[in-house]
Formats: sequence, structure tokens, C-alpha cells
Amino acid sequence: MEEQVQQLKDLVAQLMADNERLRQERSPPGGSASESVSQPPPEPEPRAAPSVTERLVVIPRDRKCPMFNSKTGLDIAEWIEEVQACGRARHLSAADQAFFIFDHLDGEAKEEIKYRSSAERSDPTKVLAILKELYGCSQSYVTLQQAFFSRRQQEGETLQEFSLALMALMEQVKQRAPSGVPNAEVLLRDQFVEHVLDSALRRELKQLIRRQPLAALLEVRREAIRWEQEGFPGGARARSCSLPTAYGLQYGVQGRSRPASPVSPRGGEWGELKELLQQQQAQLNQLTQTVTSMQKPPII
Repeated sequence: MEEQVQQLKDLVAQLMADNERLRQERSPPGGSASESVSQPPPEPEPRAAPSVTERLVVIPRDRKCPMFNSKTGLDIAEWIEEVQACGRARHLSAADQAFFIFDHLDGEAKEEIKYRSSAERSDPTKVLAILKELYGCSQSYVTLQQAFFSRRQQEGETLQEFSLALMALMEQVKQRAPSGVPNAEVLLRDQFVEHVLDSALRRELKQLIRRQPLAALLEVRREAIRWEQEGFPGGARARSCSLPTAYGLQYGVQGRSRPASPVSPRGGEWGELKELLQQQQAQLNQLTQTVTSMQKPPII
């Protein structure tokens, strides 16, 4: 009986030893068996959501094309540039371009294309050529040249207005020129410099051209506007559109001189001119009296 009990004890001890050995084998290296039993298995980490890249999609708006009715609105050359730009933006085919051009015609111009042949109506190049022939500039090349070279700055016209008028005339000359105008920029600049209203400004601009022979019209105009604004404090009045400063010459009458009253800068240009004329008239009267008294024979 005692032998059976001892065998059972030995068996239990062997089982416990085997169990402990198995626990040690299953536990991670460096950790004890108790720690491996007490700690629960780690929970799986949640997967991070895939990153979403935001994209900004810009849908371009259609370019609005103006209507052409041959009486009001844009000039035919400007309208042709607009309608061609709209066609390129929409990626239209040749037939669609012809329909697009026809849809943006009005009045007499639309009727003119309406009664043309189908071959002409379906070809955008022919449609634009017909419109250009009918509503383009009717003046000759020589007439436009004369208009350009006779253009001068007018009274009250700013330098920017004068330069824009010259640009418009030169554009018409280039459209009518048989072989183009190769020196258009030089002609524009020289015409602007030669015909500004203020003589002092002309001298300044000519000196600028001698220093910078390659200067373009816009550069010369920028310097001219700067010179004009520096003429008066704050640039309140345009220098090239104002009367030149005049100093009255005082004539000595019997060894004495009377100083002229200064012109008030607050008055308008007409007031300044009137006051200046009055001063000159008074000086002429005094000079006349002095000459008359010198010509009288002495009384004996």
C-alpha cells in the first residue's frame, strides 16, 4: 500500500516537472512563467485608415464672345481676335467654328453671311475674310500713314491718351501695309517724342533717346509721365498741359523800376493769362509814355 502511494507521489512530481518544463518552453525568452501566465496576450493594433489626398478640380468657365452687328461695339479686327480666341478655348472643329461665328453675328452682318453659298458659310476662314472685307478699314495705306504722321498732342490731352491714339493709328497702318511695318516701334517712339505739347519735355525726351537709342515707346512714356508729375507738387496739374511760367520784363522809367505783382498760382490758367496780359499792357503803356516824353522838343 505504501509502495503504491509512493509511486503516485513520484508520478505527480514527474507530471508537475513536465508541466513546468512545458511552461518554460512556451514563455518568451527573458520572462518568467508566472509573467507569461498573468499577462494577457496583446491585442492587435487597429489598422490606420488609408490617407485620402484631396484634389482641387478647377473647371474653366467658357470665354464669353461679344456679338458683332457692324454698327456698334468692337471693331472688326478686335472682334475677329475675340472670336478666334473663343474658338481655340472651346477646341471647336472647322464646321463648329463657322456655326459659332454665325451665332455671334447680328443685324446686317448676319444677313450678309446668311445669303452666301454653303461652301462659304461652312468655312470659318472665308466667313472672317468676307466680314473683314466688308467692315474693315476703308481708308488707303497712304491716308492712314498721313493720319499717323500728322498726329500731335492736343490741348488738354494727357500723355497716355496721346500715346494710345498713336498706337491705334499705327495698328491700322500695319493692317493695311502690303509688307508690314518693320520699324513700327521706332516710328511710334519718335512720333511721340517729336509731337508732345511741352517744348521742355520734348528736349528732355530727345536727350533720353540719345542716351538710350533702343528705348521703346512705353519706356519713353513712363519717363515723360514721371517728368510731368514732378513739375508740380503732388502732380495736381499736368505739366505738359499747363501754361509755361513767364516772368514779366520790367522796364526802367527815368531810372526807377516798379516790381510786377506775382501771378497767383491758385487761379485758373485763363486767370493767369489775363493777369499776365494786363501786366504786359501796363508795361507797354509806360514804355510808350517814356518814349513820347523823350521825343518832345524842349520848351524855351
